[in-house]
Amino acid sequence: MPHPASAADDGRTVITLDAAERDALLAGMRQYLASLQSIVTSLADNHIRDVEESARASGSKMLMDVSPATAVRLPVGFISISFDTHDKFDKLADLAARDGSRTEVLAGVRDILNNCTSCHAMYQLVAAP
Repeated sequence: MPHPASAADDGRTVITLDAAERDALLAGMRQYLASLQSIVTSLADNHIRDVEESARASGSKMLMDVSPATAVRLPVGFISISFDTHDKFDKLADLAARDGSRTEVLAGVRDILNNCTSCHAMYQLVAAP
């Protein structure tokens, strides 16, 4: 259950979940990083067509793996950023499929990373004791 951060911590909103729920959300975040790494590698190697598959791996299909019981325990702001991030990955995949430019793909990566950075600055996932 979300609760305001105490004065003793770093100011982020703490989201307390059971260990399995926390692990599942963190695995999703690691998937974001894996997708972003693969996208950047594809751009560096000038293989823009490979971006689509990497972006799809973190798109909205990932939401099907989130338990409804977990979802109702998450703050609205966290859910909003999550939905927007998955949508941005889907749009990036669509852009790559349409042969978007490197500049357009990099702008998509920038926007996704902005969501990641913002979310990590606002929230902290902890496992219930």
